[in-house]
Amino acid sequence: MQIKDRSTTTPVRWGILGAANIAVNAVAPAIQASSNGQLRAVGSRDVQRAAERFAFAPDLHIYDTYEKVIADPEIDAIYIPLPNELHTEWVIRALEAGKHVLCEKPLAITAEDGARMLEVAQKQDRLLMEAFMYRFHPQTIWALEQVHRGEIGQVRLVRASFAFHILAHPENIRLSAELAGGALMDIGCYGVNICRAIYEQPPQVVAARMHVPHAASVDLATNAILDFGDGRYGIVDCSFEQPMRQSVEIIGEEGIITIPVPFTPGSAEVVVFATKNGRMNERPFPKIDQYQLEVEHFAECIRTHQEPALRLSETLENIVTMEAIFEAAGQDWPIV
Repeated sequence: MQIKDRSTTTPVRWGILGAANIAVNAVAPAIQASSNGQLRAVGSRDVQRAAERFAFAPDLHIYDTYEKVIADPEIDAIYIPLPNELHTEWVIRALEAGKHVLCEKPLAITAEDGARMLEVAQKQDRLLMEAFMYRFHPQTIWALEQVHRGEIGQVRLVRASFAFHILAHPENIRLSAELAGGALMDIGCYGVNICRAIYEQPPQVVAARMHVPHAASVDLATNAILDFGDGRYGIVDCSFEQPMRQSVEIIGEEGIITIPVPFTPGSAEVVVFATKNGRMNERPFPKIDQYQLEVEHFAECIRTHQEPALRLSETLENIVTMEAIFEAAGQDWPIV
């Protein structure tokens, strides 16, 4: 039986599966601060640890299983920050329980799994969105608006980089093949996403190389060239072996837009640089919580029955692109 949405002015009641760092440090506080949502429940195998980690939400109901969260009739939407390998199972279970679902990127590790999620979401008439929070930051929205208005002319090249060093922490789940980790799935997906958003279509051809130390390892670094046709390209690089860095450069026939900290700017003030006719202009953006903007958008879509800004068709195309990158690099995917 489906759960009917309540009035458009009633806050969306959220449940979270697990106590991952991104949930505790970013998304849960964003829900707490949101104008149209309430954090009501968390599911964790370690109730005591979850209580300690979510102590900032004293009225939170902490369940000892994920099942109890999605079965709670007082919950409207589920946020899923679980390891990649678990996304398909729990997205589908939450949708079938009548919940709307916001799931961390990548939504699925294969296009087949992504298509299954889409089918269930449509059957259940529930909303499902991949949690690319950076797409809700005003700097991203502004940059895409400039591109799509033709302010820098026809885009010919997008360079998207994201890297940080985690090899000193071998226990990190990003390094687990069994949990579908790896640089491309964890951070390279941002570059794939921004290229698709800029060109408004998936690439036609993909070339790639990956650094995979041994057969059972995840990729520690991936470099890909995405060919969008008609002389339009995207270059995506990501790594777990380099110092922290991230950037996006959008090069058009008439100008360039540079976003120095495109994906995880935190709550700091940021500046985007736009160069045209030999002159560089700075476009500053004030401090903002992009996670709060993300959850508020999703809650608004639930209440108004609107399709989220991040459409599932776009998400599925990006999953297909990442599969193509693995294939082009000569790597089987998924590993397990």
